[in-house]
Amino acid sequence: MNQYKVLTVTHHQVPVDQLRHFIIPEEKQSEAYQIRLHTVKQQLQLDELMYLNTCNRVTYFFTSTRPLDRAFTASFFKTINPRFEACNTVHTIAFEGAEALQHLCEVGASLDSMVVGEYEIIRQLRVAYEESNALQLTGDDIRLAMKMLIPAAKRIFTETKIADRPVSVVSLAAARIRNMQLSPDARILFIGAGETNTHMAAYLRDMGFNDFTIYNRTLENAEKMARIYGGVPKALTALPNHKNGFDVIVSCTGAVHTPLTEEVYQTILGADTTQKVIIDLAIPSDIEMDIITKHHVHYINIDDLRVVAKMNLNLRKSEVIKAKQLVHDFVKEFQSVYIERLVEKAHSQIPIKLREIRNKAIEEVYAKDVESLDDQSRAVLEKVMDYMEKKYLALTMASSKNAMRGHHS
Repeated sequence: MNQYKVLTVTHHQVPVDQLRHFIIPEEKQSEAYQIRLHTVKQQLQLDELMYLNTCNRVTYFFTSTRPLDRAFTASFFKTINPRFEACNTVHTIAFEGAEALQHLCEVGASLDSMVVGEYEIIRQLRVAYEESNALQLTGDDIRLAMKMLIPAAKRIFTETKIADRPVSVVSLAAARIRNMQLSPDARILFIGAGETNTHMAAYLRDMGFNDFTIYNRTLENAEKMARIYGGVPKALTALPNHKNGFDVIVSCTGAVHTPLTEEVYQTILGADTTQKVIIDLAIPSDIEMDIITKHHVHYINIDDLRVVAKMNLNLRKSEVIKAKQLVHDFVKEFQSVYIERLVEKAHSQIPIKLREIRNKAIEEVYAKDVESLDDQSRAVLEKVMDYMEKKYLALTMASSKNAMRGHHS
């Protein structure tokens, strides 16, 4: 199993924006991208290669008999990126053999992710394998590893609580709205069309809400958000003229001045006296505090959500010990399966050799004796030889597996 190797760099080793030094520089799916990967495989004398690149990690999973020393690592990344500086190798983490499989399983189970319990990594890992396999970079060793690794990672999500409870403020805010059991036709007013509000719109649309009005400083961004999630885009300067009422306000901008003042709120509220929901995800706050104190408002702010998110993340992290035991079980099981596979490969030529020996015995060594047999005796001899051949193969396979298992344990 020592041929399994991993070279990886993540947000733990370098700032996320520095990961670009370690990735394939060509555009994904381009011919140049494919050539680069094949060049790496050929020049570094790798038997198989799988490439995983996410927003916070770069991982190369490969098989090779070459030692994974600093010289090899420098050559590896220099082939990836000709501008790569050898000093950057200090940021890379290397794993070999069982440790490589253990690390990759921990990646798949999100134990090495920026957010523990992030299920998306399993999909990313599967896609990385499928893409590398489609480029004919992988073979039987990586195929076997991924065949067992992905179900093992899924099992960890199922049998532990590492994915329980939301840990992002957006998902927590969405959960709060779900628990309020608002009417599906609730009027939702977005102030801001950045990443946070975009994610919030995705959650709310999945929950069945679709009456969105999107105010943003740059109208083009509001229009883009509206095209994806529906709703009416408007410039932020038009907010005081909002006349269609609202039930929920979700605000997250980078504005220097508070976009939702008490005066603006009173204007868009009009004579409506029903309770409103305000979700303030901005830092600093987008909401003037007089709104909270003077009006009938259910107010959800980012500070409260962060406290809950931290508590939930700590609960997830408490499951890591259990998850790592399951990773250990996976590695142990894989080692056993891999040994059996080695035995099967080693014995794959035995039936051919047996057939050659059998034919030589009948046609050369004992040819005269066989020729003297009548048809019935010849048929009995064939049956006996068939029986002994099958039994020999089964006995050889079983004894070899037992011997290798005993050696492994």
